[in-house]
Amino acid sequence: MAPRRRSQTVKLPHGIKPDALPPYVYWDPSGRGRWIRHHYNPATRRTKAARLCGPECTLREIWEAYETATRPAPLDTLGALMDLFEASPAWQDLAQTTQRDYRLCATRLRVAETRAGIPLAETRLTDWTPGAVRGYVDKRAESSRTRANHELRYLRRLFAWAYERDLMTSNPGRGVKTLKEEPRQRYVTDGEYAAFLLHAATRYPYLVPVAELAYLCRLRLSEVCDLRREDIGPEGLFAARRKGSKDALTGWTPRLRKAVETALALHGDILGLYLIPSPTRGRMRETTIQTAWQRSMTSWAELGNARFTIHDLKRAGVSDAEGDKLAASGHRSAAMLRVYDVLPAKAPATR
Repeated sequence: MAPRRRSQTVKLPHGIKPDALPPYVYWDPSGRGRWIRHHYNPATRRTKAARLCGPECTLREIWEAYETATRPAPLDTLGALMDLFEASPAWQDLAQTTQRDYRLCATRLRVAETRAGIPLAETRLTDWTPGAVRGYVDKRAESSRTRANHELRYLRRLFAWAYERDLMTSNPGRGVKTLKEEPRQRYVTDGEYAAFLLHAATRYPYLVPVAELAYLCRLRLSEVCDLRREDIGPEGLFAARRKGSKDALTGWTPRLRKAVETALALHGDILGLYLIPSPTRGRMRETTIQTAWQRSMTSWAELGNARFTIHDLKRAGVSDAEGDKLAASGHRSAAMLRVYDVLPAKAPATR
């Protein structure tokens, strides 16, 4: 069923009746007159009027011009496929962190070039084979293995989405293996950790409880942001972990109580739902914290200090934990624990 159009009271040329016109096509009597089409742009969320054809056009010619204007562009390049994917409902279902990473991948792919100097965004989809994907990943790995693997995962998802919708006859990314990466082993010492918090707290006071909760409870940043006031219990602080890790209840210590009290002090007179509140008392976004962290870390590094990430604090927390480190970290396998427990084992000398 055609969408409803506004009734037009002006007299139309050639005896054309409004109900016979294509959807959202109107007569513009200004000047010599012209036929226009209203087009909604989902990116800007605005409707724009564009000239469709001149006043001499018959009803048949108006319909031909309308069909030409609304005919979708041929989907035969990588850039067009990336645009279509980002405008799809499947994209909206992705987590914000995934969308942000995929945008970085797409930006890199757009500016990269083939050996012939052709931008990858302009390459035809039929040119993409498993060998072409492998070649791009290997070339990208020369500057960054981590980003090469990220972009490979993006291409896999992109091509799989296109294959499921008959936009491609195969998924050339399927079967292409990721590159082996050495696990990050950065350990943050107590001295540099305390000094950095003093440095960052002057401008971003909320980084103190964020860092303390990430270290003391061995949490990812997203898990820190997920903490709610209702997670504060008589026995400790409950945290729901992501990525298949086990949820945990971290028992109270004086330092953990102080971290929670510092977080609650950020609320002021109005307590919000989340332990780390946003300016609107909602959930603080990870991007906000990461931006503040990177700005503070940049000025910290300019003073001659070594950089570290928020996630490095979880690694330090796991490494410093006593007792059952597998339970403390929430990991379900000893192999994953070895990635985070980076300190050498302690044992007494043989008697």
